[in-house]
Amino acid sequence: MTITILSLGFLSRSDVELACGENMILRSQMDYLAESGLIHARGLILNPQDAGTLYWTGAVGQQLVVGSDDYYDVGIVRDDSDTTDRCNYIIDCNSYRLKNGEKIGSSSIRAELRIDPSIAYWSGLNTAVSPLTTVNGDVYCAGDLLINGCINGDVFAGGTITGTNIAGQKNESVAQSPVSWPALETSDFSSTYYIGSVSYCVDLVGSSVHPSGSFNPSAGNPAGVRYYNGDLELPGNVDIEGMLVVNGDLRMSGQNNVITAAKNFPAVLVAADMIIESSSDIEINGLVVIKGQMQVSADNANVSILGGLFVEDGVVETTADSSGNDNAGTLYNGPAWWPAGGKTSGALGFDGVDDKVEYPDAGGYLNGLSAITVSLWIKSDVTSEDRGILFVREPTGSDEELSIRYDERGAFGGVNGIKASICTTSGYTQIESSSDVQATDWQHLALLWETGSGLKLFINGQLNTLRYDMGALSGTVSGVQKLMLGRGARGGYWDGLIDDVRIYNHLLDVNDIYPPEDGLTGLLMHWKLDESGSDITITAAPSKTAIEVWPQAGVAQRWEQANDAFFRSIERK
Repeated sequence: MTITILSLGFLSRSDVELACGENMILRSQMDYLAESGLIHARGLILNPQDAGTLYWTGAVGQQLVVGSDDYYDVGIVRDDSDTTDRCNYIIDCNSYRLKNGEKIGSSSIRAELRIDPSIAYWSGLNTAVSPLTTVNGDVYCAGDLLINGCINGDVFAGGTITGTNIAGQKNESVAQSPVSWPALETSDFSSTYYIGSVSYCVDLVGSSVHPSGSFNPSAGNPAGVRYYNGDLELPGNVDIEGMLVVNGDLRMSGQNNVITAAKNFPAVLVAADMIIESSSDIEINGLVVIKGQMQVSADNANVSILGGLFVEDGVVETTADSSGNDNAGTLYNGPAWWPAGGKTSGALGFDGVDDKVEYPDAGGYLNGLSAITVSLWIKSDVTSEDRGILFVREPTGSDEELSIRYDERGAFGGVNGIKASICTTSGYTQIESSSDVQATDWQHLALLWETGSGLKLFINGQLNTLRYDMGALSGTVSGVQKLMLGRGARGGYWDGLIDDVRIYNHLLDVNDIYPPEDGLTGLLMHWKLDESGSDITITAAPSKTAIEVWPQAGVAQRWEQANDAFFRSIERK
């Protein structure tokens, strides 16, 4: 009896150990299946084109092996608790085995997935991020990147990276972008486009000024694609639910412009430049692709992009031109706005290294003038140096064209003066101040010339007695290629402030030169330089920017602004 009882106890213990072993195997299998569900969710979150909703929210009854008894359910919620971060997802995965309709084993896992890298702003050239720019996401620049704004993400650049306001973990030079350029052409949407093998017609915009109102998709145009061949203006109160394609420049000149992309399509595709004018705003939800520059006025312009901005020639700020002639200048390399630091209201600060403002087509309104007046305020941080103030030609190397600069040595040495020149169809002439006039206080300079006479230089309203004067010159202004403020003929850059730049097509009356008078005739350009900077916010939203387009029937092109993701945490429930 004793032997029998001991034997039964041994067999019972063996059965329990066997059952425990089977349970452990089942639990391991369910854990593995739940983890496989996480990988399934990760793949579809990174590639949401096939999801019926904006992103894949999950499914029930999923199987790794069709016909098996093992299943998993996936639930996905994007973490939108931070409206500036659209790259975090919470995934719940429950795996189980069914026997006769009963769950005999299960495993529940919760994970937080982070999409990274996710390029919010992509630039193909050297780029300066302006002070009022905020990028919520990662940044890539093919050249040198100067950061004066705020980057809430990682930064990658083909050249140098300058700036400290970077919240991400990475700040590194790379040989190529973590994300490719979207391979989109305006010609793909000029008349028709495909979804699968079905062809749809685009809506052709009938005027160079887009009509105000709301524009929505239709049965014949489910992506809501609108196309214009040429330069297009959005005058305000334009609400497009779909895609805007412009085979030229796109100009925003009013308030309340909104563009919201359809799923799997970009929001905006521009073949040239996108220009945001003074006191205008644009809100874009989706992917923005610009083949040229995005030019944003520093005078109360607002840009909000929830998705991604991919611009080949970068984002630049522009000055406002108060003359009404649309001769705005473009800022390069980060000149700083001083809204309350100018001689008259604000001013623009130059670092003496590479800051400048350019208007590339100045020859169109300066060449051919028989008289000219240039008026501006300057405040230098240095003296006894060569520093360019205004120049009109590249490459540099001479100062025969229209120019004004601080000159360290003077024509014969020994004078820290101001030198000016002008080129006409008859030759060129130069002048130089007669004494040491370089100063660190505000100075008003006025350069005057008319055909048949010599150059005149007024400093703080007083005609300067010149130390060097090449004499009178006839003809009309020539040699102007572009207008550059803050750069000189010999490559020297201005170190200090410049304010209230004006150019007239005639000689000003002596009484109107100082202080400068408003409302005078013949004003060709007027940069008050009172701006405070453009307000730009770009927030990465991978679920909004993932695209799938068919340039031809049945041939799909896919693209995503993010190419990787990692699990921040995984925990068993």
